[in-house]
Amino acid sequence: MNRYFFNGCRNPGLVIIGWLCLHTTAAALPFGTFDARTMAMGGVGVATGTRNAVFNNPALLTTADEVHEWALLLPTLGHQLDDTDDLKDNLDKFNQAADNLDVPAVQQSLAAIKDSQFRETKNSAIMLAIPSRILSGAFFLNSYEISNVQPYIDPGDEVAPADPYSSTLTHRGVRIIENGVSAARALEADSGWKEDLAIGFSAKFLLIKTYGYTESLRTAEAEINDATGNNDSQFALDVGLLKEIGVWKIGLVAKNLIPKEYVYGNTQDKIKIEPQVRAGFAYQSRRSVLELNIDLTKNQPVGFDSQSQIAAIGWEWQPWHSFALRAGYSKNLITPKNSDTKSTGATSLGIGLKISGVHLDVAGYTSDEGDGISGQFGLQF
Repeated sequence: MNRYFFNGCRNPGLVIIGWLCLHTTAAALPFGTFDARTMAMGGVGVATGTRNAVFNNPALLTTADEVHEWALLLPTLGHQLDDTDDLKDNLDKFNQAADNLDVPAVQQSLAAIKDSQFRETKNSAIMLAIPSRILSGAFFLNSYEISNVQPYIDPGDEVAPADPYSSTLTHRGVRIIENGVSAARALEADSGWKEDLAIGFSAKFLLIKTYGYTESLRTAEAEINDATGNNDSQFALDVGLLKEIGVWKIGLVAKNLIPKEYVYGNTQDKIKIEPQVRAGFAYQSRRSVLELNIDLTKNQPVGFDSQSQIAAIGWEWQPWHSFALRAGYSKNLITPKNSDTKSTGATSLGIGLKISGVHLDVAGYTSDEGDGISGQFGLQF
């Protein structure tokens, strides 16, 4: 780890650790996955992953080699979709049956739509990380959107379907664009708790658009209508710690430390952006990484989703310097609402290629609740 001076408080690490612990009961948005390496490894990245530090733990910036590891990420793209109930297809079937005045087909499609779900998450980002012996820093622009829908099937439509239908589809969603800078320093100490301890910060300006509206099932679309929504903004702050003990790494990050509440579109329902805290523990050798992460907060959902508190484990192996193989598993420790069974978890796989300073990373995951893919292109110089 590079050595830097940290000015100010006599024991800043202890102060920040204590401050984080006092906030571990706060609720927040789900802890997002914004890069391909993190997705491939089950969502872990608080204790390892220099190139993705701005997304997971800014303190990781201090683990870069300033001679060889300037990193430009341009871009990373991700898409996660849950349509396991085939809501989109059943909407099409309903409208086709309604157009044809096919009453049995209408009733069948309404029964299929009832209690179904559709969730979608999109993200993209660009980033420049600049390690230094004085101060490691990064600049980033990150955009992510989370949305879901909830159908309401009117009992009258089920018994005697006829136009005009009273059944509806209700949308909730949020889009957040983060513009920010990150900085990190390692505390100078040859022994004691400050040895190989790093502290990182990310200051962010958030552009926020919330969605909340209801439309007739007869004309409904599962995806969010971008023409609707409320616009707002706020400042936010992330704080991260990293302690290295030889091949062992311990990370702690708290994101979105400045809370604020927003209203979904033209509704009375509200969404809160509040602190979310995650811890990580990793073993990192020359060719392999094994990392465990766990949310220390119960994260409130977007829209109609359930709370989440994720535990994840990820593995990375580099048989050659230019190639990395990754795998991971994550699980929600909270039983989803309206369910008597716990989540079965999500499994993920991915690879990373490095050719003359060019990085290509791809990842995918699958679970009973949906699937996702992510890819990114970067330069290291």
